[in-house]
Amino acid sequence: MKKFYLTSLGALLALSALAQDKTGFITTQEDLTVYNILFENAPQNPNLKDVPRFTLVGKEGKFYLGMGANLKMVGDFDWGAPLSNPNLFVPSALEPAPAGNRSQTLFSIGQSNIYWNFVALPGTSNQLGLFFDINFLGKTSHPVIAIHHAYLKYRGFTAGYIVSTFTDIKADPVAIDFAGPNAITFIRHPNIYYTYKFGKDKMWSAQLGLDMPLAENSDFSSDNRIFKEGNAFTHSATTSFIHQRMPDIPLFIQRDWADHNGWFRVSAIFRDLQYRDNYINNGSGRNEGEFGWGIKASGSTPICGGLSFTWQGVYGKGVASYIQDLTGEGLDLVPVKDKPGKLETVKTWGAYGTLQYNFGKCALWNATYSHVRAYAPNFGGDWGGMYKFGQYATSNLIFNVSSFAQVGVEYLWGRRMNYDGTQVHDNRIMLMLNLSI
Repeated sequence: MKKFYLTSLGALLALSALAQDKTGFITTQEDLTVYNILFENAPQNPNLKDVPRFTLVGKEGKFYLGMGANLKMVGDFDWGAPLSNPNLFVPSALEPAPAGNRSQTLFSIGQSNIYWNFVALPGTSNQLGLFFDINFLGKTSHPVIAIHHAYLKYRGFTAGYIVSTFTDIKADPVAIDFAGPNAITFIRHPNIYYTYKFGKDKMWSAQLGLDMPLAENSDFSSDNRIFKEGNAFTHSATTSFIHQRMPDIPLFIQRDWADHNGWFRVSAIFRDLQYRDNYINNGSGRNEGEFGWGIKASGSTPICGGLSFTWQGVYGKGVASYIQDLTGEGLDLVPVKDKPGKLETVKTWGAYGTLQYNFGKCALWNATYSHVRAYAPNFGGDWGGMYKFGQYATSNLIFNVSSFAQVGVEYLWGRRMNYDGTQVHDNRIMLMLNLSI
């Protein structure tokens, strides 16, 4: 992989050297046109610097090509019921700490990333954008390379590995914690969507997408524990997993104001959740389906000066795996009490609000409270430690030391409450140093 990075950089330098009269590097931040086009092509995640400092611009501005990197180092101190992941603070993952293990110190560079941002024919009707980045948050306890984004944009279409249309990524609070509020509908997987902007100054936008069904992912069994033995849920041999036939269908409409710094978005998603009822037809079985749906409102309101309020609320049935805290909790479908072979969707809701103050270019402060709740009153197994609700609260202060460096400190508190009355909570202090090029 190191050889690949050096080859990429060498290719850029060679291209510039071979055609000095045709191409050249510019400082992106000093050219507003180039910056805006590359920014529009990027994921626009508030927690990710995704416009490179230097960009290779082709003859007559026919292409922009930039490569950048962020080295993000974090240090954690937990007390209460420490979480093993130094980058993800997820209340649903909390478990009682063994005796003598109620505090912990961790360090990580897993949130560091390398990215490529490319736009051909910028500013024309045939503008084509490509974006690709990797970080080191592979699913192990040690830094492992993982694809973070990989997509293309053309004439309103976006296709590839990117956040779902059901995710309002701009509403994700600035944070050191990579997971963010437990109520955020943050899902990044293969999908395709079309965006249409209209109205005066393009203040209105609408989007329709097709998402790969989460049931096709390798972690579907953990999203629906009924299909996996050895879990807290009762495994039923009367049901089994089948491949999903229909994509998830998300959409939204949004109204911006205050020069696009404020917005209000209404989103919805529709799902066809299919499974095999092995109990029916004298045990020969039959494929069954449950309809899943969700609605969401999100937005941001500038209040005065640098003060703003960002928020989100989601409600639905069969959409638990789209909610941060419920992904992997098996709450899209659960067995129905006294009805062997039958599964039903679970009602869930989540909401969070963030108060943020921007001290100009030098610093930013925010505070967030988030709450998620799940209801499964007809669950046909042992309630045991089934998730009832989770809480997440955080406050941080981020300083811009220079255009290259940021430092920050963040406090987090989380709690998981189960239906049997058991609960567990944790506290975390995070320190951050982020260097960007």
